[in-house]
Amino acid sequence: MIELRHLHYFRTLAETLHFGRAAERLHISQPPLSRQIAVLEEELGVKLFDRSSRRVVLTEAGQRFYLDTATVLAAFEQAKRNALAAARGTAGELSVGFMMSTAYSVTPAITRRYAAQFPQVSLKLTETLPLDLAEDISSGNKDVAIMYRPQDCTGLESVTLYREEMTVVLPPGHRLLEHAVIDPCELAEETFIIVPRRIAPALHDMIYNYCLQFGVTPNIGLEINMQQTIVNLVGEGLGIAIVPRSMRNMRLTTTTFKPLRAAPVIEVVAVWKADNHNPCIETFIESARESCALVSRDEVQS
Repeated sequence: MIELRHLHYFRTLAETLHFGRAAERLHISQPPLSRQIAVLEEELGVKLFDRSSRRVVLTEAGQRFYLDTATVLAAFEQAKRNALAAARGTAGELSVGFMMSTAYSVTPAITRRYAAQFPQVSLKLTETLPLDLAEDISSGNKDVAIMYRPQDCTGLESVTLYREEMTVVLPPGHRLLEHAVIDPCELAEETFIIVPRRIAPALHDMIYNYCLQFGVTPNIGLEINMQQTIVNLVGEGLGIAIVPRSMRNMRLTTTTFKPLRAAPVIEVVAVWKADNHNPCIETFIESARESCALVSRDEVQS
């Protein structure tokens, strides 16, 4: 059976055309080199060298074999590099699910940075409802989720990527538009548009409990799955909403965002299954944390 060492022996002899010098370069003695070249020729069924007492010359078959083995060895070296990159998480495949609301905050920056840092990783991004993200991670349908912290983290690992204040969004002509900061007590008579608890329990509970702290029981008029739809409906005059601050980046002319007194803060986390050993997860988490740190820094400076 032909082994890689046979190819190295052959190429060294082909380049030196001298058994003694080739053996010296390979750090073996001349007789084993001669035997291995003979084994190679027997396996191939062709003569690679013309030998005489005075010189060694490549045959036509040997010249062809020399050219082709360069490709073989280059492919093997690339395979070694690929294996090492995959083991280090710098190459491979990674499936990431994200909430649509994070498309207005950190997901674009995370994606750009990771794609630039690890171009050999095939990154698949999928927009998914928070309700389904944790299940996708637990079932193995996705490697990482960018989401609000799930209620049940059994078997999951998570790390906080980003924290942002909640803000109130008002429709055109609203009576509170002139207020610099909105007190939750002033929202007692308002109709709220809110995400259903079954879709995003962390976000729903934060909004509801925040209002209760100020003696306000939210009058829920509409329950809508997507944050951007909620903001759009506020712009149509169907109610008010408390949403993550990054939703301002929708830049609708029909809505106005106002800060809240003692505004609550929502966390966006990266979640992955504890026994998922895809090495790309580690590089993604590290890159995502770096990216979100830059986003937070830029927000502070602005």
